[in-house]
Parts: sequence; structure tokens; C-alpha cells
Amino acid sequence: MTGNVGMFMSKISVKNFRSCRDTVVELQPDITLLVGENNSGKSNVIEALRLATSPLNPRSARWFDEADRSHGCEDQDVEFGVELDGLTPMQQSQYLAALDVPSKRAYFTTRYRFIGDTTRQRRPVHSAGLTDGPDAEPEKRDQITHVYLAPLRDAQRELGSAENSRLTRVIQQLTSEGERDIFLKKANTAFEELREDPVLTKTSEAIQGHLSGLTQAVRGQYVDVGFHDYELNRLTRALRLKMSEHGIDPADLADSGLGYANLLFIATVVLELSKAKDSELTLFLVEEPEAHLHPQLQAVLLDYLQEQARGSAKDDRQEPAGRIQVVATTHSAHLASAVGIDNVVALRSSAVPEPEGEGESPAQRGRNTTQAVPLRRLPLNDRSRRKINQYLDATRAALLFARKVILVEGIAEAVLLPVIAKHCLYKGDAPEDVARRREFQAATIINVGSVDFRPYIELLLGAVNGCRLLDQLVVITDADPEIPDDLAPPADGHETSTGLPPSSTEGEEASADEQDEDDEPTAWNRSNDLLEVAKQLGAGDRLIVAEAKYTLEADLLAPQGNDKVLGAAYLAQHKRSKKHWDAITAADEPALAFYKKLRDKKKPFISKGEFAHDVALLLQDGEPFTVPDYLRRAIDAVVSNTTAPETGDGE
Repeated sequence: MTGNVGMFMSKISVKNFRSCRDTVVELQPDITLLVGENNSGKSNVIEALRLATSPLNPRSARWFDEADRSHGCEDQDVEFGVELDGLTPMQQSQYLAALDVPSKRAYFTTRYRFIGDTTRQRRPVHSAGLTDGPDAEPEKRDQITHVYLAPLRDAQRELGSAENSRLTRVIQQLTSEGERDIFLKKANTAFEELREDPVLTKTSEAIQGHLSGLTQAVRGQYVDVGFHDYELNRLTRALRLKMSEHGIDPADLADSGLGYANLLFIATVVLELSKAKDSELTLFLVEEPEAHLHPQLQAVLLDYLQEQARGSAKDDRQEPAGRIQVVATTHSAHLASAVGIDNVVALRSSAVPEPEGEGESPAQRGRNTTQAVPLRRLPLNDRSRRKINQYLDATRAALLFARKVILVEGIAEAVLLPVIAKHCLYKGDAPEDVARRREFQAATIINVGSVDFRPYIELLLGAVNGCRLLDQLVVITDADPEIPDDLAPPADGHETSTGLPPSSTEGEEASADEQDEDDEPTAWNRSNDLLEVAKQLGAGDRLIVAEAKYTLEADLLAPQGNDKVLGAAYLAQHKRSKKHWDAITAADEPALAFYKKLRDKKKPFISKGEFAHDVALLLQDGEPFTVPDYLRRAIDAVVSNTTAPETGDGE
């Protein structure tokens, strides 16, 4: 456990609730990010947490609906089980009915039973402990609470509306009843004094003159223009939150950007956490905190939420611990990369296996179910884990949301692959080409920036409870064989290592353009070694390694006719070196001759990144080009409609 001491929710198990047929989600003490593609079940997990705990503000209660039962499970109970860890000695004594003494963890279960009558409001049935005993002290369970921040907020409308219930709630939370009574008395006294203003007296006198002429003959009426005695909710309708940058007069929220208005809204919700001091534990459930925020503001917001959690717990010997735990859903690669993989749980939607299981009805089979992959439980050693955290920047964090990923060594492959797919392999207007272009766009290309692929394979293909992050992983790598000056490489490629070297190389890593392959004999880019890693993970059918005979730039020259495009890209860098290019193309094996030049350690023959960009521009302009077989195989692999089945192996 990290952070301040005190009880936190370490796990929630959800059964028969929406897409969560039998889903277990592990949570971290301070903050947990739930990531995943659309429809993977992130919101369903948040809704489950709302039903499993009490709302800090009763007005925000979430009620169970019969439509919440999983499809095919409409006649079964819905169940939410929570595991609480890190209990202080005081909390262990207070939660004794729910406590498992050996582990010092507490357990509560909430069930919504099936009773057949869909017209009745379902009330939860609570139990405590691993043995599902009676919940003898419900008031202690009620001290496990939540505050909910909904997604897709229209902050400008909600904060700027006359129906400003948000501002009313903030005032109620921050002030005592006595303070509010004094405020209302002052406000109503001021309104009473305002009645004597000439604007109102002239108005009432003018109306009275006409009214008297109409009513005096029968039954005279008297009119006055004034103010009612206001209650707080009516008075706050006249209040407006305004905002601007420092040094500028505050203006209506309509004049502010959506992002800052959204942060203002979040600030008002965070104020609800001021009441968390009266609870043992409060979950701050945040959906899509990145809405309308640019990356820098996303990072600031996440750091602020973590700060709220880490600074929340207090000595619980005299009062509740008041701990805050943040659980957030996100589509933001920036947020996912900021917390480290130990605090990320990836959710995946997987089909229920077709073979009929115990208690499984035909209606259940073929439906999707949510599975959770806590990244901290993936089979990574300490060095690999540190490396993934170090390199999991915003670009690479996109792999946490992907179903299919292509790993490449450097920028050249990352630049060329999308262009080759769009302008060479699937460039037609036929429906099949259009579909394949879109399927390729749905794949994620990750520039590893080195030749050490193993940590990424372990991350993406490692299994937790039989569930993996990816359906398909493709690695594009170079053989980089040693070439004696007078001897070409064997026709079947290169020799691969016979043993499995350490999981990553020693020392700092250079970029793909700068690396000297001779200095990295244990680099993890050899085809046989990578396939063996996947096999050991039980995911051999999910990995395809596409290996160049030499290296990318040289292998692009192997198909006949590609010398025109590559020559133009070379001459764009070396306008007076046509004779050098002609010598390469005149060789018995131009690709080998080009490779030898690229291997020259005395002087770089080309800038590989610039060369790739120039080739890409020519391909976009429609220059004829034949795609090398290994690249065609790699691209075809990620646009295939077939995906590997979910299995339980590799745990």
C-alpha cells in the first residue's frame, strides 16, 4: 500500500450488471485510471461503484433499474462485492462484522435480487464478511461513500443557468444553517430598502392610477411593486458564477472557453469532498476528466486529483479517517501515461465463449462481457516495468486503447507504413480497399525508439485471468546481419541466438538512427527470440514478426523498379552524389550494396528520418512502388477480419 494510511477499496467484483457479467476490478489506494476503447465497460464499472456505496450527497443517489441486469441474466441476482484493505487498528475494530481477521481485509456485498415483479422498486440486500453474514452495523457501511462527476459536462450551461442548483449546493456545503439565515436576512432587508427607490415607487404609482380608475367604482384595489422574502434556492437563481484570467474583470461563463468552464465545474464538485471528513472512505468517481481540456491542463487536473487523495486521510482515533480515493475513466493517452502502469486498469470487451457453461442460458452465449486487466499484474520484471513507465509517453500510451498494434524500431517505419497502406496496397475505390484503409487506421503504430521489443510484448500479450490487452500484435524489425566485405549474407537470413538473453539491454538507449547494433548483442529484435517470448506468454498465435532481410531502407530497394523512388529521395539529400547511387543500383544485389553503405560507421550515408519523409511524399504523389513482401505481410496482418480467440492460457 502507498500513500497515507487508512482504509481503501482494493477490489470490486460485479456480477450480472450490464456488460459486467463476472468482472473483477482491482483499485489502487490513491488513484486508478480505467482505460479502454468505447463500449468496453468503463462507465458500467463506475455505475457499479455508485450502487455499491452510499452517495455523499443523498440528492445524487443512483437507483437500480431492472434494465441494468445483463442480457440473458434478467432472472438472476445482480451482485456487487467490495474488498477493503489498509484498515487501521481502529477501523478493524469498527468493521469487525465484515473483517477477515487473517488478511485484515473487510468485505461487503450488495445484491439486487430477482423477484419477478418488474414494477416494484428494487431495494438492495446487504451482507458483510466473506461468509455473507448479516450486516449488523449498516451505519459503518454507510460511511463508505462516493461523489460522482458525470461525463460530457456542459459546464457553461449548468453553471450559468438560472436553475443554478450547483451553486446552491456549494453554499449549503460550505456554510452553517445560522450563517445562511443571517445571509438571507441581510438580502431580504436590502430588498425591502430597495422598494423605496424612485424606479419602483414611480412604477407602482402609475399602475395604481390606472387600476383605481378601473376598480374604485366597485371595490377598489391597491397595488405595490416589491420583493418576496427569498429562500436560499430562489435567491441563488439570481447569482451567476463569472470567470476570467487574472487582471481582467470577470465575465459571464459564455465568454470563457469550454475547458476552463469545465475546470470551474469540477472545482464545484470537488467542494462536495469537504464533507468526506465525516466518512471513513469516499470514492471520487470521475468520468472523462479530460473533456474540453488541452493536454497540459489534463496533466494539471490529474496531479490535483492525486493531491486531493494523498492529502486526505487523517488520524482516525477521534473521528472518521476521511480518506479520498479517486477512480476515473479516460480516453486520454496523456492521462494514461501520467500515472504509470501500476495505476492503470485496462478494460476489454470480449465475447462470452460459445460452449455452454454451468448455469449459462443460450441467451447469454455470444454476448460481450467486460474483462479487466490491471497492468500492475502483468508479467514484467522490475527493469521492464521501469522502462515501460519511462517510455510510455502520450504517443505510446495510445497502445492502451488499441486492439491491434504495430511495433517498429524507429521513425522511418512509423512514417512510411500509413503511406504504403493508403497509397500502395489499398489505394483503390473498391469497397474492400476502403474498408481495409479504415481498418489500418484503427491500428496503432508504436515507435519503440530502440531494438528492445521484449518489454512491450510482455505488456501487450501478457495475460491476467486469461485476458490480454491486444487481439493482434505485429513487430516490424530488421535482421541487421553482419556482412563481411567479400561475403553476402545467407539466403535464409541471419543466425538467431540460441538462448534467451536478458529482458533488456544495459545502459541508456540511443535512437534507432544512432544505435550501433554491434554494441547491443542482446537486443531484442530477433524474430525467433520474439516469437519465443510470445509462446512463453501463451500468446504465440497473436504475434507476427515481420523481419527485413537487411534493414528497412535497403529492403525497400529489393523489389525491381523501386530504385527510381529511392534514388529521388537519396538525391534530395545528396544532390551531387548521383554516381554513388548509380553504383548501388548497378551492383549484383542493390539492396545488399545499399545496406553496406548504411553500415558504414565512419560517416552516415543518409539521414534515415529525412529519407523516409521524402519517400513518403513521392508515394503520396503516386510514384510507382512495389511493397516488399515483409511489409505487405505486416500490414495485411492488422487489417485481417479474424482475431485470435480469448483463452485462459498464459496466466
